[in-house]
Amino acid sequence: MRRGLVSFAVALTVLGCAADPYPLPSDPPNAGQLNPAAVGETTRAVLIYVTVRPGDRLALVGADAIGTLDGAEVQFLLSRPTIDANGVSVTGENFEDLAGTVVTGATGSDTTVGIAAALTPQRPGRYEVTNVRLRYRLNGGREQAGDGIDIVWTVCADNPAPSDCPEEPGS
Repeated sequence: MRRGLVSFAVALTVLGCAADPYPLPSDPPNAGQLNPAAVGETTRAVLIYVTVRPGDRLALVGADAIGTLDGAEVQFLLSRPTIDANGVSVTGENFEDLAGTVVTGATGSDTTVGIAAALTPQRPGRYEVTNVRLRYRLNGGREQAGDGIDIVWTVCADNPAPSDCPEEPGS
């Protein structure tokens, strides 16, 4: 009986860990962002917020955009928090290449980083990033990949740039 209880406890632990999508968001996107842009103009947006747990080491390998992107180039960037003039922690102001960066979780400091995309439309159109496939290594382990997004991003491109980017096409 005792061995059966231990096996059951181990199985629950494994199932609990398997259900945790860390470091990616577990909930569906909770926001949307709309950006007008001129053809050839790069615009940026933070799409995923990742909080690295204390003691963890997250090595970012790369990312792929999922959505309606034919006719646009997408590059992924990392945005580390910075402190603004008012002493507030801000993510989405400074960017660095995503591939090859490492984020280490530390107790008592802000270890929330932004996974951002830089989209450059090559022709007029409406481009949407509806999900991101992030490739990473956690604590020196094997390369993993997971899908997740906090903010669905739409870019409306034309020449010149449109004055706005409506939620519904043609509105």
